[in-house]
Amino acid sequence: MKKSSIALAAGCLLTLSTITHAAESGNISIGLKGGTLGGGIEAGVDLSDAIVLRGGINYFKYSFDSTISNVDYNFEPNFLTGSMLLDWHPFSSSFRLTAGAYINNNEVNVDGVFRKDLIPGDYNDLADLAHIRGTVDLNTFAPYVGLGWSSSNSGEAGWGVSLDLGVMFQGTPDVSELYIDDPRGLGNEPVVKDFLAAEQQSVQNELDKFQYYPVASISLNYKF
Repeated sequence: MKKSSIALAAGCLLTLSTITHAAESGNISIGLKGGTLGGGIEAGVDLSDAIVLRGGINYFKYSFDSTISNVDYNFEPNFLTGSMLLDWHPFSSSFRLTAGAYINNNEVNVDGVFRKDLIPGDYNDLADLAHIRGTVDLNTFAPYVGLGWSSSNSGEAGWGVSLDLGVMFQGTPDVSELYIDDPRGLGNEPVVKDFLAAEQQSVQNELDKFQYYPVASISLNYKF
């Protein structure tokens, strides 16, 4: 099991254990949420009129295309995150400021093929024979800061809606060593190895935007 998976499971258990213990003296809420980290579930407990502890888990998988150095890439981010957040409601209002962290099991799968329009027509099908593959890892521990609004901060039981906007700092993407998935063994050629080393840096530059990941979500929750 990946270390990040173990950290994710441990972080979620710790947060949920803390919420369960704190719920003995405060209102607890459970909700469903969706946003830029995907869909998930979340639980929270009022520690006071102004402080709320929240924890949850989210999952998101999608893909996007980009062309780098005459290679058509398909990037497939696979995000699994657990949240540990503390909200402060100034003057016990619906508005809140949030700080905390996400425990990441996030990675991006890389799959690239050479552009077919650069290969002579008679050999066009060769572009599909050699794939450039690799993975991109992100920090397991990702601090978070943000703000939001919650309609259920009155302390009364019932349904509510919450909004969150913030930034998750998950570090510079770490691109694993790229390799050529080719049965003919072209990846062992020195010129190919030099090309892959340069391509690895280009891919990392392309994915630097994931270092500061925007978090926006809306949730429907019920307070007991």
